[in-house]
Amino acid sequence: MHQFEKFIVLIFTALFSTIILGSCSQKDKKTIGKSLMPKTIMYNPDTTAYQELFNEEKDSVVFNSGFVTLLPDQAGDIHSTKSNEEMIVTLSGTGKIKISNGNNLDIQYGNVAHIPANTEHQVLNTGTIDLKYIYITTKSK
Repeated sequence: MHQFEKFIVLIFTALFSTIILGSCSQKDKKTIGKSLMPKTIMYNPDTTAYQELFNEEKDSVVFNSGFVTLLPDQAGDIHSTKSNEEMIVTLSGTGKIKISNGNNLDIQYGNVAHIPANTEHQVLNTGTIDLKYIYITTKSK
């Protein structure tokens, strides 16, 4: 794992601890301590297949995440995460996030992008190598 990736993991841990505890109801906060245990999961950074990482239904209280690879000139589906905010952490390659309002974001290794709730968007690989990223969605306040 690259130093940058280790740093990102550390930042995510702190960030999501803050997000989860700050956006949960009292009932959810009780659930965190009683039914969920800290854990790590394995994912394959060398595959081009979509990989779900964590799922709100079984792994967390308020967030979902996945690992995505887009081949050169490939685009993901146009979608909205509805009432969820989304964070995209670029692990390799270069791309663009096309936002429905026209505010497109260029992304590359070392970037972290934020997509507000109720924002239609699409991720495209604009480079010559695979665009790999991890997305995290969480409930918006």
